[in-house]
Amino acid sequence: MDKSDPAILGDVVLLGGGHAQIAVLKMFAMKPIAGIRLTLVTNDMRTPYSGMLPGFVEGVWDDDDLHIDLATLAQFAGARIIHAPCTGIDADHKRLLFDHRPSLRFDVLSVNIGGQSALDTIDGAMDHAIPVKPIAQFQHRLENVLLAGKKHSLSVIGGGAAGCELALALSKRWVTETGKRPELRLFSRSHRLMPHMASRAGKLIEADLKAIGAHIHKGAEVTSIHANGLSCRDGQTYDFDACFLVSAVKPPSWLASSAIECDKNGFIRVGQNLQSLSHPYIFASGDIASLHPYSRPKAGVFAVRAGRILAQNLQRYIKHQSLRSWKPQSRYLALIGTADGAAIAARGSFGFKAHYLWRLKVWIDQRFMDKYKSLAMPPTPKIDALDAINADEGKHSDPAFAAMRCLGCGAKTGHETLQNAMREAVSIAVDMGADPNLMPDDSLEEDAASLPSPAPNMRILQSVDMLSEIVSDPFKLGQIASVHAFSDIYAMLGKPLYSLAIINLNEAKISIQTNQLTQILAGALLAHSKAGVKLVGGHTSEGGSLSVGFSVTGIRPERDAYTPAPKDAVIILTKPIGTGLVMAGHMQLKARGDWITSATDTMCMSNHQAAKIAIEHGIEWVTDITGFGLARHVINLATRAGAKGCYLYPDDIIPLPGAQFMADNGIVSSLAGQNQAAVRLDHNGCDQHRTPLLFDPQTSGGLAMLAKPEQADHILAALVAAGHQPAIVGRITHSKTGITLSPKDTG
Repeated sequence: MDKSDPAILGDVVLLGGGHAQIAVLKMFAMKPIAGIRLTLVTNDMRTPYSGMLPGFVEGVWDDDDLHIDLATLAQFAGARIIHAPCTGIDADHKRLLFDHRPSLRFDVLSVNIGGQSALDTIDGAMDHAIPVKPIAQFQHRLENVLLAGKKHSLSVIGGGAAGCELALALSKRWVTETGKRPELRLFSRSHRLMPHMASRAGKLIEADLKAIGAHIHKGAEVTSIHANGLSCRDGQTYDFDACFLVSAVKPPSWLASSAIECDKNGFIRVGQNLQSLSHPYIFASGDIASLHPYSRPKAGVFAVRAGRILAQNLQRYIKHQSLRSWKPQSRYLALIGTADGAAIAARGSFGFKAHYLWRLKVWIDQRFMDKYKSLAMPPTPKIDALDAINADEGKHSDPAFAAMRCLGCGAKTGHETLQNAMREAVSIAVDMGADPNLMPDDSLEEDAASLPSPAPNMRILQSVDMLSEIVSDPFKLGQIASVHAFSDIYAMLGKPLYSLAIINLNEAKISIQTNQLTQILAGALLAHSKAGVKLVGGHTSEGGSLSVGFSVTGIRPERDAYTPAPKDAVIILTKPIGTGLVMAGHMQLKARGDWITSATDTMCMSNHQAAKIAIEHGIEWVTDITGFGLARHVINLATRAGAKGCYLYPDDIIPLPGAQFMADNGIVSSLAGQNQAAVRLDHNGCDQHRTPLLFDPQTSGGLAMLAKPEQADHILAALVAAGHQPAIVGRITHSKTGITLSPKDTG
């Protein structure tokens, strides 16, 4: 038995990707603990660095500068990532709760989810104000305000450092966008600006605001906000075109029912070691935590500084070592940008302004971000190709010589291996006395079998498919494996009815294995239910890597004979392609989180509706695009339909987000070489930059169907209405063999 990977003995779950949590991911990447599995649960695949938000608003930073990609960081740390909103914590039973997926067990939990804007403290704020948190929504709404134009009267509610810095940044952005400063009002409940900082710093920021013509309302409590104006407690009202709210934060409402001890405002009470005062296996940091006995403002600087202590204490807790205490500084250096190339430094009773301080802030912010963005996987040990015995092997296309093997459907055995092995095995078996009539066909043109049925005018369909851990979320993996397995039946224009599961689990303690299997099966059963398929049994095993598969039985009406495809039939593809490229990029820390999300969503999308549309339009020739790639599958489809080959239009193929980027940067799946070697390809003068898409192994890819040209528009419209992204990607030909690339349909 392979014991290179130790059994999983503990689950450490990180809820939220805040400033402290990213430090935990980085430390566990540098110092992993054998037997510990790390899981990140997050609403967002990117986390913003709040210290750079005013610079983003001002126009100094762009969106990518502002964000850390959590999918990349989790991959670097070897952590699973679950992209789903948590809706509760069952602290006593060590479970995270969700609305639309099973609960997730943990042995140790770290919470760093930040807070929500306290919009309920001002009437109308929910409907008419633009809160700064969550930052992703703020960015979107700010962009909408800018695009709308003619928004020249702005109000900012909040006289702390964040509100003052935002007001200055907004004014600078308006100058850049419109050529003139907005009419700006700043409302502060306190009678001085930045009341938690040095008086001198407050006076400096007030002078900067007055210099840009801002109207400053100190000691002004905003009580209500309506569509185009706000009211203060003193009865004064003020109009605005857009209102920005920098308010206090509050915890999510569900935290109150978690049984975790919280302070009077609902934040998790933790000691100096960041450990919950009521549940020692739960830690919290950042805005969501209330540090006892040292209360500190809800500021990102404290979350950043808590990161190192949190990471160390999680590791110390797991190892049963004493935890470190942390006393955050009461006097700390704050750098507040003033949107004029300078910054104000505030520490204790000290405050001054200088241009070099802005350069210092830029350097500090970039240095912090680089720690989490400039990541690289450890060099893969060089494979000794053993040239003395492998000199004649196709090392350029054989995945055994690849530094990193494919996952998902790309993990299937290659076309050449299957064909050669089947042919030789049949020959051996017949020579040894096996009945030739019971031997399988060595052809690879069908992924599923069509068998006689006792029922009149029906055929039984059978197929089996298995996936490696192409996504780390076990619930999603169960969905994808199911949808992928059903596709073989849909490609035969049949209806799947029953399935048997084939699941191999990692070695782990029983409670971990149980929850892992529950997650997989719950995702699978959801996909089964949507398809009208009943899971009737199966087999589970353990050891080695995780894999999930299904043997599927379905039916299809009997046909007397297939009608040859029209000579001018076009090829319609129902989904974008590029899952192999994107996931290969993810393994090498090159794929963005939103690209991973798009690829995962595509893999979760069933081909049920696409097959139904094909049947409704009388389509007979269909295949699904899986591990052998688009080119191999469509050439099989064309030759089965009686054609010699096909033209493909590479510029009309829709790639998944990020897929072409990977191809352009030389990142391909390890099976791509075999796929390309199995196809005769004529580039026909076309640019070769899209060639990798043709041979990329797909997991749960779309259907390719042959249709009459006059049907195409109706089929495309029906597919779009069903939520697909279809395209005409080629046509068959009866004059040329293999695949010929064409920039357009040349007729």
